[in-house]
Amino acid sequence: MNRLSSLLAIVALLAGCGPPKTSPGDAAAEKKAIETLVSDFWKGYEAKNVAATLKLYTSSGDLLFFGTDSAEVIRTIPQWENQAKNDWELFQTVKFGALKNIAVLLAGDGELGSIVCEIPVDMTVGGQQSHSLFRFAGIARKENGGWRLVHGMVAIATVGQSSSELVAKMKEEKAGPVKK
Repeated sequence: MNRLSSLLAIVALLAGCGPPKTSPGDAAAEKKAIETLVSDFWKGYEAKNVAATLKLYTSSGDLLFFGTDSAEVIRTIPQWENQAKNDWELFQTVKFGALKNIAVLLAGDGELGSIVCEIPVDMTVGGQQSHSLFRFAGIARKENGGWRLVHGMVAIATVGQSSSELVAKMKEEKAGPVKK
């Protein structure tokens, strides 16, 4: 009996030594904070406000972001600043809409979270206005009590280029002209 009691005490002690679990209420608040982080990032970007966006990034060396072009690989804050300045010179206007189709996951200890979402964007480049849909995926980490972006990726969603649309077009072209 003494061995069983000792074993149960050790198991209870080890179970209590794991990372603390985030309560459902706290998890919901942290997920909302991650959404706000991403929304604030795009607001700062739209305002061409370097300081507002820089405070949202990690202070560690873990930074990694992919832009919409293969050359846009950001690993340092100076690289990000250069990328943003180039973007801001390119865009005459840029306006981001509200985040939509949002999914946020939070690690059990509440210190790491991921988000995927879409952001509608209207921009003017070279005098040409366009409407696009950005798809964003990011990882955020709690640092000094606040959420900071660590990793991220932006893609521009195409229209009319899904595999089902392309296959239908390919089949239509293969069938030839429709006779009336």
